[in-house]
Amino acid sequence: MSLTEYDMYIDGSFVGAEHNQRFESLNPENNQPWATFPDASESDVERSVQSAKNAFNDHWSKTSVAERAKYLRAIGDKMFENAELLGKTESIDSGKLLKETKFQSEYMKEYFYYYADLAESMNNETPIPNIDKPNMEVVEVREPIGVIACIIPWNSQMFLMATKVAPALAAGNTVVMKSSELAPAPLIEFAKLVHDTGLPKGVINIISGGAEVGRLLTSHKDVGKILFTGGTSTASHVIRNSAENYASLTLELGGKSPVVVFDDADVENALNNITTAIFSGNGCSCIAGSVLVLQDTIYDTFLDQLTERAKKIKLGSPLDEESQMGPLNNNKQVEFIEKNIKQSVEQGAKVICGGTKAPEFSEGCYFLPTIIECPDRSISTANTELFGPILSVIKFKTEEEALQIANDNDYGLSSGVFSEDPEKCDRVSKALDAGICFKNCYRFISYAASFGGRKNSGYGRESGADAISDMQIKKTIWTSNARVTEDPFKIR
Repeated sequence: MSLTEYDMYIDGSFVGAEHNQRFESLNPENNQPWATFPDASESDVERSVQSAKNAFNDHWSKTSVAERAKYLRAIGDKMFENAELLGKTESIDSGKLLKETKFQSEYMKEYFYYYADLAESMNNETPIPNIDKPNMEVVEVREPIGVIACIIPWNSQMFLMATKVAPALAAGNTVVMKSSELAPAPLIEFAKLVHDTGLPKGVINIISGGAEVGRLLTSHKDVGKILFTGGTSTASHVIRNSAENYASLTLELGGKSPVVVFDDADVENALNNITTAIFSGNGCSCIAGSVLVLQDTIYDTFLDQLTERAKKIKLGSPLDEESQMGPLNNNKQVEFIEKNIKQSVEQGAKVICGGTKAPEFSEGCYFLPTIIECPDRSISTANTELFGPILSVIKFKTEEEALQIANDNDYGLSSGVFSEDPEKCDRVSKALDAGICFKNCYRFISYAASFGGRKNSGYGRESGADAISDMQIKKTIWTSNARVTEDPFKIR
């Protein structure tokens, strides 16, 4: 079977790498190559950044807000109209279910419209009232940063792209995106749609390649801000790279998110949402609720019911509407999960269900929905982000103990609490050390609500009304209404 050949998108054209070097992407259903992509060189990175810089200086930063908003809405419309194509491409390349990838592509129209509306309504000049200097007017002005580098992971690509690109463009910036080398295809399909809108060349650039491409991009002297979603180890390199250009950073990193279920919870609601929290999206979500903190008085019955649900989950092709879980993205991920499960059992954990690759899908990266009983949070599967359908369960007696277990981790991205006592839910949600908390629900997104983490889950927020201002820099302008004739050798 011939492989689909994709190109990068630089300066409004689809191009290969400088030396025609390419790499393959594997379909995780069967681990067979299905497409090839350019492996960018240093020259290609330079070309993409220069393209974005020229577009910013020559026209995009000077383009009227109304014109920018028109392009944003056009991109959103293209995504909505081509959601089936974007979704299928992402599902083939990543293993995530089409029902999710297609929905995200459709929903991203709302993100582009939202930031178009915000850009048109926001005021970028703020007078400073009651300035304590006579005959002086002071205004703070918000201006676009310039070139923004976006590092997009392989999971939820259209969503994680939109949360970065829509506010960046709305604020007047240009972008260079690096796709994940594990699943680069969706971003190139997105580039084709962008191209069809007539967006001025250089405003959006998309390059592909490995870690060296990421290093060259995030350390480039003309990059003013870096938006990174990915793992903590890679983020450490990104932070070091930013020392080369002093770019500001927004880091949305890993998670090991706890979900606390009290004995007064609505059991059916809790079961349904915990299934969503850990098994939807194949468990490959940064906010996956991968640690269930379960009260002792309902522990056995609740765990039995949850296990029965997990065993009935239907694995299959991500393009099949009947499938409830598809394959994981790659064998390396599978091996990492297997290693951690083995280590956890040696540490005293007990596998209740799953724990292995799905035997009926031996050629692919399918992994069985897995539930593991853990005596405490020190167990490997209970403290390590696995990025798969692996749920660690820990028993608690008191609310105080539940919070101690939930917060005993280096991550702090998402969390959840289930109880029919509103005061308890409110109290626990505020005590959970995480950037997101779901009360009696789990795994929702909205363009209007910001998200981000604490501790090793990163810093900065994406989405929400503040995202545009995060893509801008402030300038303070002082205007004197009188000639200044005071002593010139002192600060005024």
